[in-house]
Amino acid sequence: MKRKVVLIILVILVNVLWINAINMTNSFVSRHDIVINTGTKNNNNKNPNIMDDIDVLLRTDLVYEGESADVIARKINNAFGSEMKDYGNLISKYSIANGVNPYLVASMIIVETGCDNKCSVLVKKCNNVYEALYDKESINQASCFGGYYQKFASIDDSIKSFIKYIKFNFYDKELTTPNSIYKSFKKDVRWAFLVNFNMEKIKNSN
Repeated sequence: MKRKVVLIILVILVNVLWINAINMTNSFVSRHDIVINTGTKNNNNKNPNIMDDIDVLLRTDLVYEGESADVIARKINNAFGSEMKDYGNLISKYSIANGVNPYLVASMIIVETGCDNKCSVLVKKCNNVYEALYDKESINQASCFGGYYQKFASIDDSIKSFIKYIKFNFYDKELTTPNSIYKSFKKDVRWAFLVNFNMEKIKNSN
């Protein structure tokens, strides 16, 4: 009888300690804005997996409006400075493969980040090329310095995320130009003018 009482007391103590430990951990995470990545895979079938990404970059048959992806990549690289200088190939091929205008993507990145000259802090510190906001409910996202913007593991990931964003939120709704996109993207007419200006500038460059 005494042994049973002792076991019951031990079980109660262990449960109390366990609950306290969980509460302390949750409190610490909440106070310090820590994002815990559980490693759960993203099951969004719209997103190509790693092998698909590699296949896209290895393709040599990608063409947009009569121009090869390599020619477009060179023009985009020439338009960029700073951290974005060598990402023309990724932007060009990944955009074309997803049915998106690569000049539009490059121009939107320039307008959002200033990467035709010196990239913004958001690009330099958080690899965020399109001011993507952080969703604390998503286990696949991390906050940039505990703030409102998302931190990406790499610029590559951010670019691919942006192209998917443009496709799913604009192109799939038949919004394919700056003039048709800007309201949905929560921008103004000046933004559309700048994106159009940069698109033409990149497209007509050598």
